[in-house]
Amino acid sequence: MPEDIFLQSLLAVVDIDRNWIPTAPGHSLYIRPFMFATDQYLGVAPSLSYKYMVLLCPVGPYFTKALRTKIETHYTRSAAGGMGYAKSSGNYGGSMYPAKKAAEEGFDQLIWTDAKEHKYIEEMGAANAMFVLDGKLVTPLTQDTILDGVTRDTVITLAHDWGFPVEERNVSVDELIAGAKSGKLTDAFGAGTAATIAPVGSISYQGEEYTLIDPSQREFSQKVLKTLDAIRYGQGPDVHGWNCFVE
Repeated sequence: MPEDIFLQSLLAVVDIDRNWIPTAPGHSLYIRPFMFATDQYLGVAPSLSYKYMVLLCPVGPYFTKALRTKIETHYTRSAAGGMGYAKSSGNYGGSMYPAKKAAEEGFDQLIWTDAKEHKYIEEMGAANAMFVLDGKLVTPLTQDTILDGVTRDTVITLAHDWGFPVEERNVSVDELIAGAKSGKLTDAFGAGTAATIAPVGSISYQGEEYTLIDPSQREFSQKVLKTLDAIRYGQGPDVHGWNCFVE
C-alpha cells in the first residue's frame, strides 16, 4: 500500500467521523486499517487481489486495572522466521487458545517467551513488554518475533528525552524473576496502540506469583502516561510532532 494513499485514507475517514471522537479522559477513537484477499477461488497461494478498508470505533480505557500476568513456558505465539513482527492474523491466531486457558486460571495476560527455549521475554499479550529493572528501562530487542510498536518507540523516545537509561536487549526470564524477588524490578507494563500503558500488577512463573508495587506509586510509567495524555489532549508540548490534525 503506498504510504501517501494509506495516510490520506486515515485522514479522510477520521474527518468524516470526527463527531464520533470521544472527549472523555482515557477514551479515544480506535482506527483499524486492514485488508483481505478477494480472489474468486480457494487455494494455497498468495492472492492477486485485495480489499483495503478502515474501521473506526469509539473506545474507553483498554484495561481498567493492573494486570495479573503469567509467563508462558509451553505455548508459542511466534517463532523465528515467522510473522511475529507483523499486524496479521498469522501473528495472533496461535495466541488465542493459550490466552483462553490463562483467563480460565484467573490471569489477564500472558507474557510470551521465545519459541526455542522459553528463556527470554518477548511480548505481553498484544503489547510490547517493558520493565524498569535496576534503574533502567529494559525492553526486548525487536526482531522477527516481536512487533516494532509505535507506542514502544514513543516510550523509548521519552526516556531518552529525560536522560533515563534505556536497554533494548534480550531479557531473560531468570533476570526478571530475580528482579521481582530482590525489588530491583520497580515497574512493568505493556505498551500498545490500544492499551497505551497497561501496568502489570503481578507476574506468575512456575506456580509462584510475584506482586509488584502499586502502579500509582511507580515513577516512570506514571510519568510516561501523564506525558502522553498531555500531548494527545493538547495540554503539553508536542516537541516530536506526534499529533496530526485534520483541517
